[in-house]
Amino acid sequence: MAMAAEKQEKQAEALYAPLLAANAGHPHGWPVRVIVSSQTEARHNKAVWAPSHLISIRAPGTKLLSMIDLPSERHLELLFGDVTDPDEGDAAKPGHIEQAFAFIDGLPQDAHLLIHCLRGIGRSTALTLGVLARYMEPEDAAAALHGLRPEAKPNRHVTGLCDTVLRLKGRLAKQALRFPAKVWKPTKS
Repeated sequence: MAMAAEKQEKQAEALYAPLLAANAGHPHGWPVRVIVSSQTEARHNKAVWAPSHLISIRAPGTKLLSMIDLPSERHLELLFGDVTDPDEGDAAKPGHIEQAFAFIDGLPQDAHLLIHCLRGIGRSTALTLGVLARYMEPEDAAAALHGLRPEAKPNRHVTGLCDTVLRLKGRLAKQALRFPAKVWKPTKS
């Protein structure tokens, strides 16, 4: 039994490879160990991925199905729809992004974070792009997201909110337009 747990722990360490060697920008030095997915992928891989912390994004009126069982202090549920019009009733608001960033700030250094959303990957990849942009330049954040999820299609509205909250003046939104991309080509500085 101990060997199986050790094998699972090693597998999780490989899946959650830190994106940063050191992260002085995070209150606890979290080196950005993250997986981004859809709810279906999260549900099917929950035993292998075994996150220590989870951000679930879903529209109001939908339910999480057979998800990872974590205590509420390690699971943030964000309720907003996969819409791009900020005037829609269930559109994401700046408060959702600020709530996610506050949750991220509470992660311990060894946290394994899974960010997923119900119905696709648009909102989860957009939020992940925003999380990455807190600790690296938008161009580097986009390249890191491509490494995590090449077929990402970040929701434009959620990306714009992250851009605004981070005061990046459109730089993050510009990078989101480069997705999906089979091959990532660095932008010229």
